[in-house]
Amino acid sequence: VRAPAVLAPPVPGGSLWIPQGGACSVAQIGSDVLAEEIVDYWSGNGKGMPLAVCVPGGTCTTALLLHRSLNRLMEQRRSEKKNEPPLDIRLVVIPCVGDDEYAMRQMMSLDRSVGDRGRREDMPAVLKPRSDIEYGSARRRAKGYFTFGEPAKAILQTYDEMNENGLFLDLLYGAPAWSLVLQHWKSRDSDCPIANRQVMYVHSGGLEGIASQLTRYKHKGLIDSRKIQIG
Repeated sequence: VRAPAVLAPPVPGGSLWIPQGGACSVAQIGSDVLAEEIVDYWSGNGKGMPLAVCVPGGTCTTALLLHRSLNRLMEQRRSEKKNEPPLDIRLVVIPCVGDDEYAMRQMMSLDRSVGDRGRREDMPAVLKPRSDIEYGSARRRAKGYFTFGEPAKAILQTYDEMNENGLFLDLLYGAPAWSLVLQHWKSRDSDCPIANRQVMYVHSGGLEGIASQLTRYKHKGLIDSRKIQIG
């Protein structure tokens, strides 16, 4: 991947330019490794149940590349193990920056940049907010999605709920993503990509920044200073 012509590399001739969010083919290697781990685990532990692998999305690079890797491995498995039932693993991206159309544009563009066709029908499923919930004016304008980085009471409630149940999330990607997942947790709707599936969540990290994120919630008057002490 080449850097923009106007940017002088730190080491002339010996530097690698990585776009924001790792949105380039170099990231495919890590996605292949993760896909192998998921397929190996689910083939041994899934008991034949369908699986939704949920990934929070910014640039949606992980979602798209992991989707490609999973599809390739499942196709390979079908051809090599014809006497075994096929795995049913679906990648579901949860937009945390922008909305579903933004996520789709990001993935289609990246798909073309890594040599594929960038067709909408080849992209991962996108989890959308439910339409029967009152979100308030700001989230209505964003089709029910959160504004990235903006403190919200609903995000904090999900953060607390999941923390109480043993899943420690960040407030930029993890908690907003799970806010949407929980909306659909018991859904049986045919247009819901996680309906009737077991859910595997790919944690995106970011835990080191929780204290500073909680400070923003304090400044918004959503929490008091006692909750900012992270052990």
